[in-house]
Amino acid sequence: MKDQKRLLHKCLLEDIPAFVICGTDICSVQAMEAYYQIAVEKGCNSNFLEDLKLAIEDFKAFQCEEPEKVKIPD
Repeated sequence: MKDQKRLLHKCLLEDIPAFVICGTDICSVQAMEAYYQIAVEKGCNSNFLEDLKLAIEDFKAFQCEEPEKVKIPD
């Protein structure tokens, strides 16, 4: 996605709630795919949706390449 670090930093500075999903979280890909469907239904623009697709693919690749790091979040 565009600049995830910058977005999180802005939220923290402005005391805006934020939620972080990590590639090590076994639920992350399914959560992001569900979010993608909701974003489509809500009419998010194509650039946002494409960025989200790329992020989902990055998570999938990470989980395939590093399966020993994927776990149930604690």
